[in-house]
Amino acid sequence: MKTWMIFGDSVMKGVIYDGRAYHLCRDHKLDFLAQEQVQVRNYAKMGASIELTLSLMRPRMDSDLSDATVMIGCGGNDCDYDWQAISDDPDGAHQPKTSPDDFITAYRSAIRLVQDHGARAALVTLLPLDAERYLDHISRGRSRENILRWLGDVDHLYRWQEYYSALVCHLARAFGCPLIDIRSEFLRRGDFRALISPDGIHPTQAGYDLIHRVIAGAARY
Repeated sequence: MKTWMIFGDSVMKGVIYDGRAYHLCRDHKLDFLAQEQVQVRNYAKMGASIELTLSLMRPRMDSDLSDATVMIGCGGNDCDYDWQAISDDPDGAHQPKTSPDDFITAYRSAIRLVQDHGARAALVTLLPLDAERYLDHISRGRSRENILRWLGDVDHLYRWQEYYSALVCHLARAFGCPLIDIRSEFLRRGDFRALISPDGIHPTQAGYDLIHRVIAGAARY
């Protein structure tokens, strides 16, 4: 039986935001993969950056993983900022939680770790975010005006997160890794915002249903 190991952030974990609280979506144990003779181990963690994900991967890499696929989905937390600091000082210089250069370096290390243990690394693109709803979400209890002033325009949120997804695509090409492109699948559905939770960044149940179909398709190859 093949093994799929899942590492990454809250989307890989299966987290939904219903407007009041976070909870797990249904079916994210990916039991449907058993029909493809695949055993799933999900080690994703809400809030995980690529650095934290790499630290979670290291002790779980067995000596022989030749029949394993390791799915890695990171970037949403890495490209995020300290919004309270920006709200307090919109004219200051603020850096993302993980710079693009550090993101690439850590992601490369994660891919090499997988490949060094004989497994296949499959990289997952970032979901598109709903910039307006995400701005509302990060502005709760903060100055929306100051955050928007620092951003320049609300769509900067979308473009910046899209950039990190593009870095994942570049890494997949550079290392010859399969790319699980859930971003494109969301965007081709027309108004993808119907698949995104009220916080602007997590999928709805319908969004996860689509993600599950994409993963099921990837598991057949």
